[in-house]
Amino acid sequence: MKIRTVPAAAASRGDLVVVLAADGVDPDAGSKLQSAIAAAKGTGDVKASFRATSLFHQPAKARCRRLGFVGLGKVAALDTERLRRAAAVAQAVAAQVGVESFSLVVGAASLGSLDREAAGRAIAEGLALGAYAYEAPRKDRKRPKAMVCSVAVVGLSKKDERSFQRGAELGAIAAAATVFARDLENRPANLCTPTDLGKAARGLAGGRIRVRVFDDRAMAKWRMGALLGVARGSTEPPRFRELHYRAPRRKGTVCVIGKGLTFDTGGISIKPAAKMDEMRYDMCGAGAVLGLFHALANGALGDHPLQYDVVGLVAATENCVGPDAQKPGDVVTAMDGHTIEVLNTDAEGRLVLADAICYAKKFHAPKQIVDLATLTGAVVTALGHEVAGVMGNDQKLIDALVAAGKAADEPLWQLPLWEVHKEQMKSKFADLANINGGQHGNGSIAGGAFLSYFAGDTPWAHLDIAGTAYGGIAKDYYKHGAAGTAVRTLLHWLRSL
Repeated sequence: MKIRTVPAAAASRGDLVVVLAADGVDPDAGSKLQSAIAAAKGTGDVKASFRATSLFHQPAKARCRRLGFVGLGKVAALDTERLRRAAAVAQAVAAQVGVESFSLVVGAASLGSLDREAAGRAIAEGLALGAYAYEAPRKDRKRPKAMVCSVAVVGLSKKDERSFQRGAELGAIAAAATVFARDLENRPANLCTPTDLGKAARGLAGGRIRVRVFDDRAMAKWRMGALLGVARGSTEPPRFRELHYRAPRRKGTVCVIGKGLTFDTGGISIKPAAKMDEMRYDMCGAGAVLGLFHALANGALGDHPLQYDVVGLVAATENCVGPDAQKPGDVVTAMDGHTIEVLNTDAEGRLVLADAICYAKKFHAPKQIVDLATLTGAVVTALGHEVAGVMGNDQKLIDALVAAGKAADEPLWQLPLWEVHKEQMKSKFADLANINGGQHGNGSIAGGAFLSYFAGDTPWAHLDIAGTAYGGIAKDYYKHGAAGTAVRTLLHWLRSL
């Protein structure tokens, strides 16, 4: 999807013009379409309730061949999520009638008091994300042409028009990065190995971004026993990648770490066969990190002068069953010397993240660490598929991430992480166990409690995205498969630093 912002007059012609119409507000698409809108309203068929659509074919000599409307509902109820969804519905209308380009027009009055930059961002995101479809490998593969949408807002001041345009530009970049993440996350495991993730990371190098990919020999040198223990059961070699964005005004470094399990059988503690194919999504934390750097590579910060270097770390491996696979009861040693009793080989993501956190602290001394992982099914039980869990050791960082999630309409809910939870992770046969006892419950918190030992005093937050990464309800700009979750949240968080 290619998106461009244009004056209303330029958006009034073509095969299709779609107007976003708020309930109780006269639709406004500029003077050129005033009579066409009046004629459509005269039929009584213009619908303005949220997500409602109506389409009118125009006379042969009219400026546009089709005039459509997508309802926004009541202005008082309008927010960025509704606007994003309405834009995605408009894109679906365009796809349904088979046009390769169309215009989307909205009157300023229909936006109410919504921030103009946020409105531009939401509309661009809805258009681009709504247009996404995973291109599955097929014998007869037909690549659809990229649809073009010209976006215009009628009745804005020059200042608000610039804000809207800036938002649309940033929204298009964020959406493209989310699509990049979705594509990686949706691939089957044999087409998205740890090596393939390394290639995807290398493709983001250039400008302010440096990329390094390390093999298992480097990991062995750093004594990443927790990560390498997980990798033992697979014939696919693990890969550890570092992406480094150098800020123009550097005051320090923040680290973003993604779990990159490109497939997870559960190891010896094997998962049930049903839906095991979905374990391709166990690298969605890595997908979020790579999506973030795709956005940074394409100017997602706009004119915002980031003051911190951003280091992205992706620890990628498979967790498989093989003759050398680690066994329940094995003890491994993490990079910082902590010994870990592996009571359940299906609690492997925290082992991989533990060594990544150790690496971040040793080589980058970050001011803050954020890790993202499809870590536990327990978070789905607790919060469902629409909200991700967040916990950590620094309330200011957690609050900033919750605010970023709210701005991105990717909500986060803070879970407690207390000393009693950390006590549950101690082992009789090592420093730590990788799961707590079944009598304790709190499975998602236990994962965070385990990781807290490796974060230590460094401000750190853990996002458990197992629910939001895939499997949520369809909502116009997301149909099924991978959601590309947290890319936009991370961008909002970086802008807040």
